[in-house]
Amino acid sequence: MNFKDRIIRATGKKTPFRLIVVDLTATMNEIGKYHNAQGFALKLLAENSIASIFLSAGLKFPGTVSLTTRFSGEITHIQSDSTPQGLVRAMIPQPELQAVGANEPALLPQSVSVIKLNELGKRVHESIIEAPSVSMGQNLATYLLQSEQIRSAVGIEAAFNKVDPSKLDYAAGFYIEAFPDLEDKDINLIEVIVQNLPKFKDMNTPEGFNLDELLDQLRGPYDIDIVKEIDPKPFCPCSKERTVATLATLKTADLEDLMKEGKDLEVVCDFCRTKYQITVEDLKSIIDERK
Repeated sequence: MNFKDRIIRATGKKTPFRLIVVDLTATMNEIGKYHNAQGFALKLLAENSIASIFLSAGLKFPGTVSLTTRFSGEITHIQSDSTPQGLVRAMIPQPELQAVGANEPALLPQSVSVIKLNELGKRVHESIIEAPSVSMGQNLATYLLQSEQIRSAVGIEAAFNKVDPSKLDYAAGFYIEAFPDLEDKDINLIEVIVQNLPKFKDMNTPEGFNLDELLDQLRGPYDIDIVKEIDPKPFCPCSKERTVATLATLKTADLEDLMKEGKDLEVVCDFCRTKYQITVEDLKSIIDERK
C-alpha cells in the first residue's frame, strides 16, 4: 500500500474532543525542492508547516493562517501559510537556508506569531507569544493555551533521510483539542494515550507514513466521527500582477531611481522561488497611474 499525504479531521462521537492527524511528507519534499532545503532546515520547514495546518483547520471562515517562528541564531525565522483546504507554503530566508545547508543550525527560540486573514486578505486576528522551545508541537500547545485558552496535546515530527538530506522520510503530526466540557477522567485518559504513543519513526514504513495507525492509536477506546479528509498540496498565490502591486507601494522617487537604471528587475518569490521579470515599462506604468 502506498500512503499519500492526508489531513484527517475527526471528533469524538460521545466525548467532546477534536482530533486531527496529518501526513505532509510529499508536500514538504516538494516545497523543499523549491528552496534547495536540506537536513534540519527542511525538517524545521515541515514542522512549522504542520503547526500552521493545525491552526488553519480551526478557522470558522475561508481564510489563511500565517505562522511565524522566530529565532536568534543561524536562522532568524520560519514562516508557513496554510488554508482550511490544505493549501500550504513555507519559507526560510534563502541566504540563511543556503548558509546552513544540511547542518544543524544553532538556534535560540524567541517568539511565535500567528496572523489570521479572511478571504479578502484582511487581518482578523494577530497574536504573539514567547516561544518556549525549538519544538513546534510545544510552541503550538503553548500558543493555544495562552492566546486562545484551548487545552491541547500536540505532537509534530519530521525526519530527514540520512543518506539524502534533501528528502524527508516523514513529516507527520497530531492535534487533540479538549472541548470545555471534556471531563477530567477523559483528559487523564487522553494524556495516558499520548504518553504511550508509539514513536513516529516506528509508524513509518517503506511505503510511507502510516497515518491510519496514528489515528487508531490516538482514538484509544473512544468512538470518533471522521469529519473531513483532505489531500494537502503546495500552493502559492503569487503572480506578476501581485509582484507589480507590491512594487506599487514604493515611493515614486524610489521607482524613478529604478527606472533610471534602465534595466529590468528580477523579483523572486520568497515562498515558491518563482522569478518575475519587471520591465522598465512596468515601472513607468505604476508611476503614470499616480499622475
